[in-house]
Amino acid sequence: MSSSTATSLPSGSPVTPPRGDRFPPGIPYIVGNEGAERFSFYGMRQILYIYLTSLFVGFVTESAVAPDALAEAKVRATQIVHLFNAGVYLFPMIGAILADRLLGKYRVIFWVSLIYCAGQAAMSFAGYAGAMGNLGGAQAIVFLGLTLVALGSGGIKPCVSANVGDQFTAKNAHLVTRIFQIFYFMINFGSFFATVLTPWLYKKYGIYGPAVAFGVPGVLMFLATVVFWLGKNKFIRVPPQPGGKLGLLDFVASSLMATPLLVMVGVGAAVAEEIVQAGMSGQAGEVVAALQHIAAEYWWYALIALGGLGLGMAIFGVRQKLQQDTGFFATLLYCWRERGTRRPDEDFWTPARTRYGDEVADGPPAVLRIIVVFSMVSVFWALFDQHSSTWVEQAKAMDLQLTMPAIVWNWWVWPGVIVSALFGAAWLFLWVGNHPIPRAVTWGYLGLLGAWGLGAIGAQLIIGGRVVIDMLPAQIAATNPLMVMVIIPLLNVLIYKPLERRGRPLRPLHRMTIGMFLASLAFVAVALIQARIEAVGQGQIHVLWQVIPFFILTTAEVLVSVTGLEFAYTQAPRAMKSTIMGFWLLCVTFGNVLVAFLAPLEKLSLATFFWTFAGLMAAAAVAFLILAARYKGKTYLQHA
Repeated sequence: MSSSTATSLPSGSPVTPPRGDRFPPGIPYIVGNEGAERFSFYGMRQILYIYLTSLFVGFVTESAVAPDALAEAKVRATQIVHLFNAGVYLFPMIGAILADRLLGKYRVIFWVSLIYCAGQAAMSFAGYAGAMGNLGGAQAIVFLGLTLVALGSGGIKPCVSANVGDQFTAKNAHLVTRIFQIFYFMINFGSFFATVLTPWLYKKYGIYGPAVAFGVPGVLMFLATVVFWLGKNKFIRVPPQPGGKLGLLDFVASSLMATPLLVMVGVGAAVAEEIVQAGMSGQAGEVVAALQHIAAEYWWYALIALGGLGLGMAIFGVRQKLQQDTGFFATLLYCWRERGTRRPDEDFWTPARTRYGDEVADGPPAVLRIIVVFSMVSVFWALFDQHSSTWVEQAKAMDLQLTMPAIVWNWWVWPGVIVSALFGAAWLFLWVGNHPIPRAVTWGYLGLLGAWGLGAIGAQLIIGGRVVIDMLPAQIAATNPLMVMVIIPLLNVLIYKPLERRGRPLRPLHRMTIGMFLASLAFVAVALIQARIEAVGQGQIHVLWQVIPFFILTTAEVLVSVTGLEFAYTQAPRAMKSTIMGFWLLCVTFGNVLVAFLAPLEKLSLATFFWTFAGLMAAAAVAFLILAARYKGKTYLQHA
């Protein structure tokens, strides 16, 4: 526990913390930016699948659409949602290089945020165009909007957390952990309210619902950008290294070398759909014909991918001749070029060890070992991100009515949530602004909230009454961020700490293995629910049954995602930590591309689709278990 004076003041003392326990002046602006941006992103994404499905059938009631056309629309919607997710997690590698090597973090965050705003505005215009009956225009605008949002969200993703770290010095470094805890809280805070609000706006405003529901996240993103701009004179700005010509070459080379991934995200789903469709026919001739068609139609995409990769590597080689650095690819290339200088008893990395020292030479093989283990984590992300696509589709076929005590709901639950959110936001921003709210005020508010609740319960018992709430398919996902904030401390208290006291700590790779098996179990659960829905008909199974797979999947998320970041950070040498974080994000990209590839299987049945991914996840978990058992690594931490 920190010895911060801010947490040990006498009740009622609004004293400013001493200098060593003050947050840097730029922190409130960064936290405000993060909260608004996360609301913007999750709010848009949560209604994306529903909007795309409706758009592809011309906003006609689904019951009036031919089954084949409806199935095709759902497959396309699934593909686009997951290709969008793939793009969001692909662009961070490029954004990080642009910030670290050429422009600096502040300029990248600000200018890319404007691209983000333009993307969200385009999404709202797409909603309006669809309402006006311009379906072709709506599709074109929505694809433009998704591209811009992917560039924006992905571009700032690696820069914001790094910009936070830049604000701290040795004097207040002990506050860094708190700030990242705040960031994790803000992500889930924004996700919860966005997931509840934007589906409601989508339905409430009828034909203009998409324009409004996409517009609100756009307004939040604009506010996020303004808040960040207001802090421009408060931030410590670390200049990019090396900058100038070398930094430009780094950025151009890296962007070009990412061309194969961009091509895969852009056309991979279309290619995969042809192969999967042919495979579903069960005829070898159909598969051969599909492959021949793909070779004839898409060869020039392969040429673009290989050409971009080759040109990027050539520019990268020119840059290394101007000034050799010791990054992952530079060290790998150097050892390849110098492989002829090794003696028979020396390994591939000896040239780097001789010239740069052990830590530089240890970096690339450490990264490669981690990548091999993490290769199976992509399947986990293929499952996890379906809670915003196929799980929403399942919820559409469930009973969405929820009966609640009228007085408790109308006079305490939802008003209390709103008031508590406002109070919590004020408390948080005053705290990080070094003007904490006195504890007496906090306890007083909690007491009033409790008394208000008891009064509402008493009135409910006396007066009675029920209210029927019509939930929306996308809103059940709001349970995920709530569960995250509960499951993390529960795992620490009930599992991790007791095992540590017994001298049998649950190591990171063991946690991740358990999490991957749990992810498979979560899809077994949704597959069983789906099978029941298909057996008894739509609207007969209550949507709250989805809470079970959500709980299992969220537990898996905590075990895999949070632990994976910790493992990657500690196992990568200091100079390679950013590199391995980039590869970690690429796991999310590959996982979402996998969903887009296999989306045509939805046409068989949604239950079959879920069973397929449950089986893939179980196989990946077994492979991960084997790889983890063979992994031999080394822990690298920052110097004290």
